[in-house]
Amino acid sequence: MNVQATIPILYRSVNMDGIIQDCNMHYSNRLGYSMEEVIGASVLDHTTERYGKEMMERIAKWRYTPTTNISKQNKLMTKRGEIIDVLQVVRKRYQKDKIVGMDVDMRDVAAIKEMQDMYDVGSREDYEDPYILRRSVDYIGTIVDCNQSYLDNLGYARDEVIGISLYEHTAPRSKGNLHANMENWRAGYRDTAVIWMLRKDGTEFPTTLTATDELNSDGVVVGRTVALKIMDS
Repeated sequence: MNVQATIPILYRSVNMDGIIQDCNMHYSNRLGYSMEEVIGASVLDHTTERYGKEMMERIAKWRYTPTTNISKQNKLMTKRGEIIDVLQVVRKRYQKDKIVGMDVDMRDVAAIKEMQDMYDVGSREDYEDPYILRRSVDYIGTIVDCNQSYLDNLGYARDEVIGISLYEHTAPRSKGNLHANMENWRAGYRDTAVIWMLRKDGTEFPTTLTATDELNSDGVVVGRTVALKIMDS
């Protein structure tokens, strides 16, 4: 199966002083820097003044802030001065039991919007269904869109869901099953699966998962939309 159109993850690791300790090639390339220029730079060098101030405040409070999987808006600034809107998810990084920094995954909002336009789920009569939870993802599992039933049953607002990994909404007991289902899909198999979902409040519920391919204008698979039907637990 020919699959394409993955939304790149821009990754950086930052210490408690806001100094970048590591990043991936997507991050350095998108911002127009070499890896050597990024490592050791301040996060303030890569964002607008307003968001830089907010970011430093977040870093100062980070070690006392509960971990969350909710995405937050941020703005990056390239070496040439271009502003990039991103959605980011931040996690604490530990050294033994001590919090030493944060790991940040970011998705370019423009790339997400392109895939939303490609999928165009708003034109589908069956996408909104009070009894079926639907989410549309790219190749690696970034949530591009979802229906209202998905939001209502998981307890999130739409802005908290778009741009994060589908695994964030999967109960630990089912992450292995979902990973295997995604791998089978990439290999060309269309299997159903029983997946336990994880709500924002930490409660779990079982669903049966079925999937349909999302295609681009050339008929190439670029992602999938899954239907999650709630089971009696």
